[in-house]
Amino acid sequence: MRSNSEALLGSLSRSRQVDYSKGIAITSFFHADDVTAIEPVRYPAGSSLMRFLSWPLTRPGKGLARFSQAVAQLVRHPLEFLMVYVLPGWAKRTTILLVMQTEDNHLRMRLGRSIYTLFRRGLVSQVEAEQNIPHRIESGHRVTRAFAQKSQGIALGSLNEGLLDVALTAHVLGGCPFGNDAEEGVIGLDCQVHNYPGLYVVDGSIIPANPGVNPSLTIAAFAEYAMSLMPEKVTEDRH
Repeated sequence: MRSNSEALLGSLSRSRQVDYSKGIAITSFFHADDVTAIEPVRYPAGSSLMRFLSWPLTRPGKGLARFSQAVAQLVRHPLEFLMVYVLPGWAKRTTILLVMQTEDNHLRMRLGRSIYTLFRRGLVSQVEAEQNIPHRIESGHRVTRAFAQKSQGIALGSLNEGLLDVALTAHVLGGCPFGNDAEEGVIGLDCQVHNYPGLYVVDGSIIPANPGVNPSLTIAAFAEYAMSLMPEKVTEDRH
């Protein structure tokens, strides 16, 4: 499977006067370099529970060193700790920076047990030896720090990346490839699962490559394509 090889970073404004929660969620994006696109994202005011996915943006380092950096930062700036994790208004004052790359990186999903499934059998991820999804995107960190400085904000990373050294992705793509038959893929060119008439897959799992940007419109385009191939339902006029 693939993702957008992404990172979820952000900035929390220190001002209580701002309200970034009103308006369209995603209005623009720009290229930080040849392979990296960044989208500023806003969330509605009631989304402050997402604060517990955030973590101080740390400098490069191994796990323990990075953890020590974050703890030291929280101890040195207790007010910032309260603003990030305790005080109300997190969603109103936060801009999420969705960092995505067009790099063709993979992950593998399998049925298994792990601490994240509480050792029950479930779907767990397994990193690829090569083309692994990056745990840290340096250009994204640079842009986040610059954005926070310009907006008088607190630069934020993600808990997965900063504490666990695990990539956090919002878009899981692929896993149900197209093919002429069941030997080549999961679905046919009409998005119908081979050997299962009437069963269709129309979501991010049929996207064959990493677009490097938010895939919502691509998924919508696939859905329109699939629906255009559906036979029209013929109804009998009883009047």
